[in-house]
Amino acid sequence: MLVVGSSATPKKGRVYHKINCIYAKRIKFENRIEMSPKQAENRKFCECKYCAGLKGDIRTHKKQIKNWEEKQKMTLTYHENSNTLYVQTEIGCWKIFRKAENGKYVLYHRNIYDKNMPTEEIFNGDYHRQKDMNTTESIDKIIHYIAAHDKAKAIIMDDYHKLPQQSKKQKKYYRQAKRRVKAQSYRRLDSIFAMLEAKDPALKSISFS
Repeated sequence: MLVVGSSATPKKGRVYHKINCIYAKRIKFENRIEMSPKQAENRKFCECKYCAGLKGDIRTHKKQIKNWEEKQKMTLTYHENSNTLYVQTEIGCWKIFRKAENGKYVLYHRNIYDKNMPTEEIFNGDYHRQKDMNTTESIDKIIHYIAAHDKAKAIIMDDYHKLPQQSKKQKKYYRQAKRRVKAQSYRRLDSIFAMLEAKDPALKSISFS
């Protein structure tokens, strides 16, 4: 990810901005310096307070957020107290926050989700780290991951055989889905037997025969 600074600013007041920051657009072309965040810090540039961090990404991605919500059929909600971005889809709920030590974003998935649950309950729920989504500097990558993940999950709920198997990653996900569906079938069968046995204990001898 590249950032932008101005060579015309005195050294003590130098600030670097994200490419799409409103203040970056005001820098004259002849004074414009593009560099990595690390290079900017090494050159004693400070991070812009307007476009910095997760809140800054939300400020500078307003049009893109609206596009994500419309195109991917999701709702994005920023919770200022926890500095966390929540993403709700038809079948899943996620949260994104920025690690202070490296400025990269981490993705978490809600353990239990109902699209009709109150917003406050979503903020306070239990989440687990989504390990197959690496930390990244790009919210765009995370949004596309969420959309692809929940699309695949919807297919599995209908019929996992419809999942694509072109790439190595897709084949791996297909095998995982197959194992999950098989395990769910066994659990469902066990539940049915347990219900029948509860009504008629004599059936237990048949179950283990």
